[in-house]
Amino acid sequence: MAGRFAAAGGRLLAVGGQVRDDRLAALVGEPVRGGNDVDLVAFGLDFGEISRLAAELGPVRTVAHRLIKDRPAKTPALIVFADGLSISASRRLFGGLAAADPRATVEEDALARDFTVNALYWDPLTGDCLDPLGGLDDVRARRLEPCSPVSLTADPARIIRAMGLVSRLGLTAGPKLLTAARGAWPFLSSIPSERLWPEWRKWALSRRPRAGLDFLKESSALQFWPELAALVGSPQHPRFHPEGDVWTHTLLTVEAVGRLSPRPADDSRLTLTLTALLHDVGKPEVTFLREDGMVVTRGHARAGRPLIRRFLKSVAAPTAIVRAVEVLAARHMDLSFRNLASANLRTLARKLAPLCDLEQFWALAAADWNGRSPCPLRYPWTLEEFLSPVGGRKGPAELPLDARRLMAALGLTGGPTVGRLMALIAAAVDDGTVTEADEALALAASALVEAAEPKAAELEAAKLEAEQAKERERAMTLGF
Repeated sequence: MAGRFAAAGGRLLAVGGQVRDDRLAALVGEPVRGGNDVDLVAFGLDFGEISRLAAELGPVRTVAHRLIKDRPAKTPALIVFADGLSISASRRLFGGLAAADPRATVEEDALARDFTVNALYWDPLTGDCLDPLGGLDDVRARRLEPCSPVSLTADPARIIRAMGLVSRLGLTAGPKLLTAARGAWPFLSSIPSERLWPEWRKWALSRRPRAGLDFLKESSALQFWPELAALVGSPQHPRFHPEGDVWTHTLLTVEAVGRLSPRPADDSRLTLTLTALLHDVGKPEVTFLREDGMVVTRGHARAGRPLIRRFLKSVAAPTAIVRAVEVLAARHMDLSFRNLASANLRTLARKLAPLCDLEQFWALAAADWNGRSPCPLRYPWTLEEFLSPVGGRKGPAELPLDARRLMAALGLTGGPTVGRLMALIAAAVDDGTVTEADEALALAASALVEAAEPKAAELEAAKLEAEQAKERERAMTLGF
């Protein structure tokens, strides 16, 4: 491929994550993978010629997106292959914004990129590594620094990208990055929220998510999300939370998710890490100090629901993720982490379904319990022990009959009555008083009779009242 571009008078170099990860892997002695895509940049050719050469190599698509709201500038278009390989035109800064320019040098292209560790180039024809901005020194120091003073103001979403990189790759934010982020974070409001979700998702699945949160606070970018910023300094009772404020507890809980055994699958870990981040956002709303000096946060799970929705909407999280995090966080105080009666577990499983299950509840409860320092006791139960009262079942018990069969048996046509009866049956199944379909039908029929009797009495009383009213009116008419 590089030979084709050279024959046309251009130069094709690998750049970014792949080159960076290879250098990091050489340092740590094991594979490092920050991402799966392979990025190439073409110098000396306009975009039309790049497109023509790319089309000779296989099916491609051209993409571009707007960097910042209400600005006409767009990122240079990319040629993307189906296997994750992409080719972009070389670029340089114009008035603080990056724009394609086939005449750009490697150094000019590097200055238009985000971080020095991502401004490393590899020439496949010569095997040379090009380092115009000292990115190799930053790799060796495990340090993350911007390519230029305007890197973050040119694209403020890079602040959240930095959060993900320090979490995924074990890097430390350098002084230039922290200074730039402190000046650029207010401009996050100019970024379409859809661009933030991929970065938050990578953060939630990273090996060291706490490091990213520490960076957000140290860089002042945490202030962009008041739901999170309010946790800093929000008090907790030292008897239950010797670690300090709610923010410290949140950091430890997020950290504890990564230490869970068994390790949750990625889909579950994404939900769990976000829930760990947001499970106590309601505390600052309800916290008060009693006369005896005790800090009380009663009702914080309920108070946090709208704050969770607001935060996740601000980062364009998918609806399924929003609903799962909201439900799991709302229930995180259930059982008070102690009572493992089978009926309680079955009821909880039904409240969590279909978005979450008891395994996820156990994982969050364990992380919450262990999100304290010093923490003298580990969470009391392993996952196997936690699920043993319900025979290892993670979800709700199956009902012995469905709504259609219930309606057919009782002559119902639908409506809220059916829903109430099904809820009654579910509660009876969970507490163990109903196990068979006949028992469920008998319970529903009895409930219908009991509901009908008060109505009949009410109708009879109303009829009597109407007759008495007529009698009084007749007596008045006759002069009695």
